[in-house]
Amino acid sequence: MRSTSSIQPLELPTTDRRLTQTQAISTGRTNALSQLVDGASLPSVLTELIKALEQAIQGAKCAIMLADNESNTLSFLVGPSMPSKYAHSMYAINIDESSGSNAKAAYSKEAAISHNISEDNCWEKYRDLAAANGLAACWSHPIISPSQKLLGTFAVYFEEHRFPTDEDLQTLETEAHIAAIIIERALNIESLQQTKIELQNRVEERTKDLTEANKLLKKALMQRNDVQKQLVEMENMASLGTMMSSLTHEINTPIGVGITAVSHLSMIQKQARDKLESGQLKRSELISLFDEIEEASLIIERNLARSTELVKTFKQLSIDQHSHDIRCFNLCDYVDEILLSLKPRLKNTKLKFCIDIAPDVNVMSYPGAFSQILMNLIVNSATHGFDVEDEGHITIEAYTQGNNVLLKYRDNGKGMAQHTIDNIYKPFFTIGQRFGSGGLGMHLCYNLVVKLLEGSIDCSSKPGKGVKFDIQFPQSQRLQE
Repeated sequence: MRSTSSIQPLELPTTDRRLTQTQAISTGRTNALSQLVDGASLPSVLTELIKALEQAIQGAKCAIMLADNESNTLSFLVGPSMPSKYAHSMYAINIDESSGSNAKAAYSKEAAISHNISEDNCWEKYRDLAAANGLAACWSHPIISPSQKLLGTFAVYFEEHRFPTDEDLQTLETEAHIAAIIIERALNIESLQQTKIELQNRVEERTKDLTEANKLLKKALMQRNDVQKQLVEMENMASLGTMMSSLTHEINTPIGVGITAVSHLSMIQKQARDKLESGQLKRSELISLFDEIEEASLIIERNLARSTELVKTFKQLSIDQHSHDIRCFNLCDYVDEILLSLKPRLKNTKLKFCIDIAPDVNVMSYPGAFSQILMNLIVNSATHGFDVEDEGHITIEAYTQGNNVLLKYRDNGKGMAQHTIDNIYKPFFTIGQRFGSGGLGMHLCYNLVVKLLEGSIDCSSKPGKGVKFDIQFPQSQRLQE
């Protein structure tokens, strides 16, 4: 019988083998870059490079390790054909000249070739581990970024002693360069993602802080508005108290005169009755009695009418101040009524008023707003512009100009600094803490002039030169919705 020999694999010619190797490597690179563009994980992308090189170099087992430049160590990243026990042991390997070819290549930043691991001094620490896993040779090339930063190593292992050809070294260098591009891009993406996460976290924290701050600010504004409303109401109540005091003071005179007239009537009536009963009443005395009764009646009637007019005036002022109803009123008469209502509050001052308003200036507007504005200006002058012993002068001038009313308010008091003028309309700003001022008077004036009267207010002053307020508003307004 003819013996049968074992069938040997058909070896390709050298040229065909190189072509096949080149095609495998090229396909691996293309697959790797395609996965990189598609956003695959770093191990998956690098695995494509490794598989292609393992196909191109017979018997090769490839692995890639990543460098940690802070700890100066290398750690296994990917190597599908590597023994698992060996791969698990390749973590935090010191970068030096005695921890294997990978550590030496990373240390020197040059290719480290160990054709025989058992005899190479650089494998002193891991020679036994390599032998236990059947690894006899290792070619390693550093993976270095374009900026010369060490990223890791690209290694090719064999189970038998193996020297690389120049072509093998060129291929390994090229694969390491491609791996550098892939790893650097992956690290950049990871860094960008980490930065994005940090920014998102910071934005979320900032948003949370701003939300809390907005809640606190909103609460503070609501509290401030509540306090402002309460202070405005207190000022309105104080004004009402002032008007009631003025009413009491003004109405005392006509009522007192009326009571005197009634008392006189009572007296002469008693005298006449006594004479009538005694039969001593003369015709001339009876006529004189009738004349005195008529005169006293007229006195009582006039003073009662004056009292009624005072009550109506103060009632209207009170209604105007506590409501925002629009009506027609005579500007000159209304200013006189406002000054009348302020008499008790100004009784301890030596202020003199000059009113220059034509008697025919009628306004269709908000009298309550007008009275509050003028009262605040006058009270401010009395409180802050003059000392108690000063003989101050306040001029109130008003005239029409086109469809507008121009009100010019002047005093010759202490005046104000520019800082005070710049802040005069701000809520709670005051220079009169010692007078118990709440700092809302001029803020209220500004809002009434601008928002309700639809006008403008301008202040000018210098220390020692008094103060000037120019107020302009429409002579005829429509009721705001």
